[in-house]
Amino acid sequence: METLELASYAKVNLTLEVFGKRADGYHDIDSVVQVIDLSDSLCISKAEPGVIDVEADVLQVPSGPENSVYRACEVFFQATGIRGGVKCRIGKRIPMQAGLGGGSGNAAAALIALNRLYDTRLTDSELVRLGASIGSDVPLFIVGGTARMRGRGEIVEPLPDAPQLHFVIVKPEVNVSTAWAYAELDKQPERRSTRASDEAERAIRRRDRNALIRSLWNDFDPVVATAIPEVQDAQRALEKIGAEKAMLCGSGSAVFGVFESEKSAELAAAQLQNRYADVFSATNVATEQLRRS
Repeated sequence: METLELASYAKVNLTLEVFGKRADGYHDIDSVVQVIDLSDSLCISKAEPGVIDVEADVLQVPSGPENSVYRACEVFFQATGIRGGVKCRIGKRIPMQAGLGGGSGNAAAALIALNRLYDTRLTDSELVRLGASIGSDVPLFIVGGTARMRGRGEIVEPLPDAPQLHFVIVKPEVNVSTAWAYAELDKQPERRSTRASDEAERAIRRRDRNALIRSLWNDFDPVVATAIPEVQDAQRALEKIGAEKAMLCGSGSAVFGVFESEKSAELAAAQLQNRYADVFSATNVATEQLRRS
């Protein structure tokens, strides 16, 4: 096996509770997260030893060590002791700086692909450990499906697959820096836990879709939406065309709305495409589906 092509999925945070800043500069979080079928593609093949060649079909994506896929390749070869080389081609569909985890998903896909390509037989736990050294969200995409994230995001607990949800995702023409979003959140009065993640997990385990939608929560939502009118406008646009709930994706700037059915989500996405450049309909990726990707 010399070449592999994998889907590299996005995620939405169904809940996102942010707690105090830690000594290492990160924040503790508690988040129930769903991997969704909006995806990039990653084509990866063996190359001459020592070569790490990464290209994307979007000019804004870096090709060197600042690229998460490049870092994943470095980490993999260092951890396994393999003197290998690799060429990686990324087909981007997931918007950048949107809170959808595109870069983290790319890194996870690279680790999974390299593990298959070089037949190193690393376990999921070993891949999670490598992923955590690359970025906080990377372990999520190793585990996949529906999960609960704690710590800075590197502690990932698999959950049963959530009830099927139909999303419309809108990326306004504005970017949100994650560092800025956390800094703005830190300026707010001390926050108490909403226990939203506990409620969401209970709803998932009961297969209670309505309770799950009621539990949706994001601590960043009021802070980012208040500071950036384009984000608030996108949320209102989703609500106006029938979203049961609309909320920020991660720290933004994308927002998602939950719709009753696949058809209603597709109709809503079609309407919004006249207003926004980046509009997607998506649904859950179940754990077993991810394993087959």
